[in-house]
Amino acid sequence: MSRLGNHADWADDEEFDDPSALPAQQVIENKDGTKTVISYRFNDDNKKVKVSRRIKTTVQREHVNPQMAERRSWPNTNWKVQAQEAEKEGGEKGSMKDQLKDKKVKCRICNGEHFTARCPYKDTMAPVEEPTGGAGVEMDDEKAGGLGAGSSSYVPPHLRGKAGAAGGEKMGGRFEKDDLATLRVTNVSELAEENELRDLFERFGRVTRVFLARDRETQRAKGFAFISYADRGDAQLACDKMDGFGYRHLILRVEFAKRST
Repeated sequence: MSRLGNHADWADDEEFDDPSALPAQQVIENKDGTKTVISYRFNDDNKKVKVSRRIKTTVQREHVNPQMAERRSWPNTNWKVQAQEAEKEGGEKGSMKDQLKDKKVKCRICNGEHFTARCPYKDTMAPVEEPTGGAGVEMDDEKAGGLGAGSSSYVPPHLRGKAGAAGGEKMGGRFEKDDLATLRVTNVSELAEENELRDLFERFGRVTRVFLARDRETQRAKGFAFISYADRGDAQLACDKMDGFGYRHLILRVEFAKRST
C-alpha cells in the first residue's frame, strides 16, 4: 500500500499533454529594441509548426502648430451634415420614384398612351382639354407699336393690333389639309378595330388616316379615335351621318377635331 502511495499518478505527468493543443504565444524583448513573437499553428498536413516573427517599433515625431492640433481634437460634424443632406435627398428621390411608379404616360392631344411630342396628330389638332383661342393675337395699343412703344420687345407687324393679326396667317404644313378634315370619334367600344372604323367611314369619302387609341397593357380601345379625310366635304358628310350611329351596342359621337393654335 505504501509503495502505491509513493508512486505518482501517470495522469498528473505534464509530459502527457493533449497532442491537439498548441503552446501559448511567447513574446521576447530583445536588446536591440525589437520584439520576437513565437507562435504555433497547424499546417496543411495537420502538423504543428512554430512561427517566429521579429517586430520593430518605430516612433515618428511631427511638429504641429498648437492651433492645428487643437482643431484636430474638435468633433467633426461636417460629414454628419453632408450625410444627413444626402440621406434626405435620397429619401426625396425615392419618394418621388414611388409616386411616379404607378403613373402612365398620357398624351395631352389625343389622350393616348404616348408622349405628346410623339403624337401622330400633334400638328393637326389642339389638346383635348385646352380650349382653343381665336386665330389672331390681341394686344394693347401701347404694346402694339413695335420698337420703343410701351414695350422693349419687338412685335412683328402682322401681330400689331387686331387688323395686323387678321392680315397675318399661319403657315400651313403638310398636315394643314388633314387639320381641316379630321373627325374626333368618341364613345367607341373597347372591342373596336381600326379596319372596321375605316370601312364605316370610307363610305363617305377617301380616308387618309385612322388612329384608334388603345390601352398599352390590354391593347383594347380606350373609347375614342381620329378619322382624317382627304376632302373636308367628305368629312362633313361623315360627321352628319355617323354622329349618333350605333356601333357595337354604343352610340358614336362624331365631331370635327379642334385645330391647333
